[in-house]
Amino acid sequence: MARLVTLAVVVLLTALPCGATNAVSLGYIDETTIIGPARECSGGTLIHNHDGSFESGYAWQYSGCAPPYYGAFGEGYDLGAGTIACAAFWLSTLPNMLYTPDNADCYVWEGGVDAAPGAVLGMVTGPRMTNIPWWPAVGQNDVEMDVLVTAPFTMGYWGPWPEASAWYFCAADQNGPGGHPWTCIAPGIGYPSGWQDPAVVWPNAKSMGCGVYFEQSTPAESETWGAIKAMFRR
Repeated sequence: MARLVTLAVVVLLTALPCGATNAVSLGYIDETTIIGPARECSGGTLIHNHDGSFESGYAWQYSGCAPPYYGAFGEGYDLGAGTIACAAFWLSTLPNMLYTPDNADCYVWEGGVDAAPGAVLGMVTGPRMTNIPWWPAVGQNDVEMDVLVTAPFTMGYWGPWPEASAWYFCAADQNGPGGHPWTCIAPGIGYPSGWQDPAVVWPNAKSMGCGVYFEQSTPAESETWGAIKAMFRR
């Protein structure tokens, strides 16, 4: 059954003319396989909002993908003060997309728990995502970041393929406890623009495959970082 569903999605995407649809998904499968990274992040504890499995994957393409990061996906966290040692992204693709580029721009935005993501706190431009298997398999991709945070933040990425078909999909948990999923929607494509819950487009979205390796600060470290920030506010 999984092979039949995958084939149907491949046929759908290849049959559509360029620009016919800006929002695409992999369809629902409840028996996906998770493939771990070849080498995990050396620091921090892996934290994510999904339940360890994924039932679909989402992507923006054509007019849905535009600079600076329209078409991005993210997941919000409130972990207190600490360091984001690495990002973790769970991704998948289709057989007809195997030889497309696999890089991304990875971001940490402020906020994303009680309000929409805001300013960029840190980013890594262009790392390759080397673990993107065919759906219904999902691969974990770890990216070193080293970003200090003291408040809620959103971890996410932007696939840099403006005005082109999607290269790969962000895995989505559709039946877990839920988290704080986000996607940044381009204006003028038929949806509310800016940062939105992916459920605006994909109704069953509960959380996105965007996690963090997090190192909690000790109280002394938190006070020192707070003092440094206070110096720049004067």
